[in-house]
Amino acid sequence: MATTAAGTPYVESSDLVANYPGVSLALANHIDTIGKVLQVVRATDTTLRSTSSTSFVDLTGMTVTITPEKVDSSILLLAFLSGSLEGTAAGYQIFGQYQITNAANTAISGAQTNGLGLQASAPGGVAVFLGAPVSLSAFDSPATLSAVTYKMRFKVSTATYTLHADNNTNTGQMFAIEVAA
Repeated sequence: MATTAAGTPYVESSDLVANYPGVSLALANHIDTIGKVLQVVRATDTTLRSTSSTSFVDLTGMTVTITPEKVDSSILLLAFLSGSLEGTAAGYQIFGQYQITNAANTAISGAQTNGLGLQASAPGGVAVFLGAPVSLSAFDSPATLSAVTYKMRFKVSTATYTLHADNNTNTGQMFAIEVAA
């Protein structure tokens, strides 16, 4: 848009949609909505959650349900928590993993696994503990106007270890953000 010498905007007749016969007013109005945030849904959890499962299990409290306003919208998913991994090491690699899935437990692209890991090489076993912030992000295009549920899941590589979501010390949060296409 053109500006005056004082820096204030002014509109010339050529800036108006009516002067561009190939551009409809509907298209011009739609351009203003592309990429806009339509809604944000947030879940918080303040409870310590733990697992020693070697298969992914639901991380209770870290679930969001969003009902898209537009069928062609995309959903940006963000999750934040403090994680920790503990156990007795005896010379092998251990890790814990977190993921974001849909209600059918299918990992969402971009957030299949993110976690904590360490190489333990102490003979005879020694207690180990690792704590770190965990953040995941994912992007989904559900193509529906029905409610969609997303959740976090977690697991460990070896059942003698315990993976935690330390939401009791730092509130765990998960966001579903609908973005217009």
